[in-house]
Amino acid sequence: MNPSRKGLRVFLSFAALCVFFVTWTKSISHNVGIDAQPEDNLNENVSFLPVSGDPNDVLNRKLQLDQEQSFAEIEQSNVPWSGIENAEWCQSPTEPPLPYGNCEYDSWVFRIPVYGGLTNALHFIMKGAIWAFEEEVCFYVDEWSPTQSRLGAREPVEDSISPFLERYFERIGMPKDSEPIQKALNSNQVITPTYQQIQRHEYGRFSSGLTAIDNDVRHKKRSLEILKLRDIDNILLKKQFLHRFFRILPQLRYLACSRLRAQGLEDEYMTLSVRRGDKVLEFELELSLMPYIEKAEIAIQTHFGGAPPTIFVASDDCSVMQEFRELRPNWRFVGECDNATEDNGFVIADMKMWTTEQTDRHYEKFISEMIAMASAKYFIGVSTTNVTYWVYFMRHSNARDDTFALVDADGNLAVH
Repeated sequence: MNPSRKGLRVFLSFAALCVFFVTWTKSISHNVGIDAQPEDNLNENVSFLPVSGDPNDVLNRKLQLDQEQSFAEIEQSNVPWSGIENAEWCQSPTEPPLPYGNCEYDSWVFRIPVYGGLTNALHFIMKGAIWAFEEEVCFYVDEWSPTQSRLGAREPVEDSISPFLERYFERIGMPKDSEPIQKALNSNQVITPTYQQIQRHEYGRFSSGLTAIDNDVRHKKRSLEILKLRDIDNILLKKQFLHRFFRILPQLRYLACSRLRAQGLEDEYMTLSVRRGDKVLEFELELSLMPYIEKAEIAIQTHFGGAPPTIFVASDDCSVMQEFRELRPNWRFVGECDNATEDNGFVIADMKMWTTEQTDRHYEKFISEMIAMASAKYFIGVSTTNVTYWVYFMRHSNARDDTFALVDADGNLAVH
């Protein structure tokens, strides 16, 4: 066992036995949900060195990569395409869900809260889950503690949607009523990593997830021994992990892909992700859509042979459809917005007044858009929304940085 991991485990066990509680002290911007004061109980600079192992275990992972090249070395995307209905997110998963119950170390567990909007919550949980798998400990997702998730919170409280995530996705983590989790709860052996601690563990600092494209940390080697993943490129590992972690319920996947098929996405297409709503309140966003057009014109030349493809627009503000069509009347823009009325932009604070039916309609649209963004040959988005970071890791293992552009960042920055 890596000595740093062993030391951390001993330290965490001691903290758990001393009844470790996290004090959540202030609210911050909607895109990160709840923040907390830094704590020393989990070392913010902890890192886990990859453990070498049998390379055959890696080769068995169904990677569609040249075995002689690393993920970082393959710069050009090469994703097979035969229509949206055959895209990977429109097919049943090819690998089983993560083995959440295979917890080698059971004297304490992780509790991972649900913060912010959907993609922020999912990305936060995934980073915490990767940490749990590195430590080989159990974890569970808690939509009610230390604060109720805003995704399911409704007024009055008895109208809250609970569980929220399992309404749309397969369960993530261990059930709260499972024996290991109940044992840990009853003995106060539950660790709740803060938002800052998980960010620092994942990135080595408090980061939004955007860094220099040539930063070595993007493609550092990582290992998840319990999953037989050894010395895997950081980005590829996250993409692999996500596909076993994030599993859309079959009936919702079928509905979403049927809607996308009706959009005529048979040929390779481009997607534009436009986020307004509460992001306009949080950031001084450029509301002009011309930066998207300019990026799209470049992509048309570099990736579509000079012929404008169908462009799928994903947005919380459906007024952008008309704006795009006025800017480029000869281009074909499609999107879920043509069948929706979200004209004012998504504001998470408004969700507390939504009915269950309104909630379902919103997430049917949004999940359809997520699949469309992940499946597009070329993605253009903005760095100020968590949607961008989540979709980056949803995209195919062979989808490279050459097919992912941000209108508010130059080509020297990339997701990690």
